[in-house]
Amino acid sequence: MNCLNCGSQEIYRKNPREKVVYCDSCGYFWEVKQAKNPLLQTKVYMSRGPMKGNHYVSVWFCPMHISRYSFSLTYGSGVCMFNEFSDDPYLSGSYKTVEEALSAGIREVENDAR
Repeated sequence: MNCLNCGSQEIYRKNPREKVVYCDSCGYFWEVKQAKNPLLQTKVYMSRGPMKGNHYVSVWFCPMHISRYSFSLTYGSGVCMFNEFSDDPYLSGSYKTVEEALSAGIREVENDAR
């Protein structure tokens, strides 16, 4: 990604969980669709069934609603594809709080194990 104003590659985020990107060369800043890192992440270990092992639930900004949150699931080296949003097929749901999204992701992992 380059600066939208001057084309410089010297861009940064003050916080990897924010959507605002700053240009070090010209001072321009803009908002992107998603944070660089998840807003919240947890590991869920399943001790039985075909999906035995570590699952990671990550919470991101919802791609459709600016003030809501969605979750993604990873297992091993794979990412679960939900196809709920055309902008990001790996996200699921639209929740009011980060905690609600995280809980929904954990429930999804637990339901898949049954």
